[in-house]
Amino acid sequence: MSSAWQAIADAHRAVDQPDATLRALDEAIDALVGRTLLTVLTVYPDDDVVERSYSNMTARYPIGGFKRISDTPRLRSVLETGEVFIARTREDIIANYPDAETIFTTGCSSVLNVPVFWREQVVATVNLLHTEGFYSPSHIPIVRSLAQAALPAFLECQPVQRQTMLYNTQQDYPHV
Repeated sequence: MSSAWQAIADAHRAVDQPDATLRALDEAIDALVGRTLLTVLTVYPDDDVVERSYSNMTARYPIGGFKRISDTPRLRSVLETGEVFIARTREDIIANYPDAETIFTTGCSSVLNVPVFWREQVVATVNLLHTEGFYSPSHIPIVRSLAQAALPAFLECQPVQRQTMLYNTQQDYPHV
């Protein structure tokens, strides 16, 4: 088994969730694919927002930042279709991201957005940014499988899931 997938599986044991698993995901993606910036957006479709649940550049992209889904057509498309999106050039980014200038300040001009699924729903997106032309379709299966391996962390980011998990861990179950 690849050490990247093993590192994500091992991270599930850590108490500091979802951070430990998202850090392991970030490190695995950096090692196997490459990235300058990696963010995770947790999806709250009923509220029409996504929340930044992880970032390796917290000074520029702080955890806890929100975006309205309706204000970002590319994000809305990824969430509605469940399809991966690749922007290979600066022009692709300008055409698809209202915050293109902020993206460019990171030195990035290539984007890979990968939706993460649970029960037919997109619960999060993993967003990678790098230099122009960096990402290609060959990166999709690697990032998708690593992201799905980290699924418990994405579910932990969901408020309903978090409440359910907390409730279940506080119950006294009879020993069988």
